[in-house]
Amino acid sequence: MQVLYDRYGRDIYARAAADAAFSAAISDLAAEIRQDLKQEGPRVAKLLTDKTALTYYLLGHTHAVLACLLEAAVRPDAPTPAAIDPDFAAVRLGAMFHLAFDGGLLRMPAQGGDAPRSAR
Repeated sequence: MQVLYDRYGRDIYARAAADAAFSAAISDLAAEIRQDLKQEGPRVAKLLTDKTALTYYLLGHTHAVLACLLEAAVRPDAPTPAAIDPDFAAVRLGAMFHLAFDGGLLRMPAQGGDAPRSAR
């Protein structure tokens, strides 16, 4: 998650700061994911507070986003979420960054550059 954030996080958050609808889409998806996990009960809700579990959960979401992007690239005429919504990946990454920050998985990069290699 740190590598993804270092690579795309600033752009996503800069866009969210400038576009209220984009920001709301990110926040709404993060809230929806949190709510879904909480509704599944304490065992699943633990994903939000256990760093290892949250890491694996977010990794799974990353793979799902990549699968949708690949499907859209291979079959651009198919009605896949990524083919229909140009913001599909950016909104999902933004929501994952929210969850990762809340779970203590991400750190803001050092001033004036990327995070040190040891943090990746």
